[in-house]
Amino acid sequence: MARSPTSRRPSRRTSVKKGPARLWGKATLTIERMSQEGRGVARRDGKIVFVSGALEGEQVQAQCTAVKKGFDEAVMLERVADSAPNADRVQPECPIFNECGGCSLQHWSMDAQQQHQQTMLQTLLKGDFPLELDPPILSDSAGFRHRLRLLVTRDTQKGFVLALRQHRSRQAVNVEHCLVANPAVNAMIQALPQRLLRAPDLQGLREIEIDADSNNQLGLCFYFAANPGEKTLAELREAMLTDGVIALRARLATHKKTRDDTHASEDDDNELGLWQELLAEGELQLRAGGVIAEGTTPSPELVLGYQPGDFTQTHWAVNATLVARALQWLQPGEDEDALDLFAGIGNFSLPLACKARSVHTFENDASMTARLAANAERNGIDNVRATTLNLMTNEVHLPRADIAILDPPRAGAKAVCEALIKAKVKRLVYISCHPATLLRDARILRQGGYRLAKAAMVDMFPHTGHSEAIALFQRA
Repeated sequence: MARSPTSRRPSRRTSVKKGPARLWGKATLTIERMSQEGRGVARRDGKIVFVSGALEGEQVQAQCTAVKKGFDEAVMLERVADSAPNADRVQPECPIFNECGGCSLQHWSMDAQQQHQQTMLQTLLKGDFPLELDPPILSDSAGFRHRLRLLVTRDTQKGFVLALRQHRSRQAVNVEHCLVANPAVNAMIQALPQRLLRAPDLQGLREIEIDADSNNQLGLCFYFAANPGEKTLAELREAMLTDGVIALRARLATHKKTRDDTHASEDDDNELGLWQELLAEGELQLRAGGVIAEGTTPSPELVLGYQPGDFTQTHWAVNATLVARALQWLQPGEDEDALDLFAGIGNFSLPLACKARSVHTFENDASMTARLAANAERNGIDNVRATTLNLMTNEVHLPRADIAILDPPRAGAKAVCEALIKAKVKRLVYISCHPATLLRDARILRQGGYRLAKAAMVDMFPHTGHSEAIALFQRA
């Protein structure tokens, strides 16, 4: 008996994986404009090229660093001979500017940087939300950072070296002084390598965060990739908790997650991990209520406790003005109930609780929820209810309220905005650390019956492409 022919499936072509695109080397480019994050924008053979270090109107020699589908990336090598520099080009003050990946815009004057941020925010909003921006919240150009996270390496003599990541690289550049760090942080940068020699063999230590609080008291957070053990932690505690260091924390990496899942942090180029607590002792203090916004009654001074490694805004003075501006715009009434979403240690919620009838706070991190509740008790505030809730899920349920403040990470707050619409809040202040997600969420709120009443640029991170904003939405 003849066999029936075997049915054949159509053969699938084996997909050929393309290798990395070939870099095109060097080219002379004319910078047409500036990108959102402060890179020069040019064209090469009709394709957009983002050129780091270049400014509008300049003709530059550039080196290709990446070839993407829709654009290329390059770094400026030098200006073309006899071509004029941009009028706002300045000499960077930092001696490691060309190596460090932190302050990538120091070649651009502060006034020009701030005007660019203002213009970019205005341009972003004007198509959907034509309004005149309120005055920006501005920063100093140097000496403002109260916290700095540093890589830890060893030199050939087995000494400790502190470093920052190079621009767009996993390589490190040694640092002994940071132009934008405040004096207390810089003093610790100088002292820490010698102090580490008094500690045991710190195998697995990868990073250290230095944090100077509102009283210039210091805290240190050690990030380990391998568990150092109880004996090492005890010796570490003895070596570190002295000479102005009042808080110490040690954390062990468990697994990785991307920056979009974390609160914005312009200085952590590496992926941030989920951390297991190994040691936590002492407490730093944020003093709030020092800035009084026009049209508001004075807030009592509040003391918010936190630990090194907790999220706090990078710039104390800008943060104080930001909180005051939020309360000024929100105008909380004594008969109104408020929500604070992504509440952290209570940066906005406790000043808000001094003016509203009640504040219900929500935070992803249970340890932050506990910290906020303790801060409310410390300041004698009894109208705050703190709840742990995953605000980054696809659906969030919130109680009804009159007003709200939200301060989300770079990923924004899509589900939270949809929940605020259902909660029927009358006014809400949105603190944004990523303009694109602010625009997306503003459109969601508009569809839910809100209008964008006010907006302003916030210069929390000078000399970087990182941009923040504050916006007020009112229910129509």
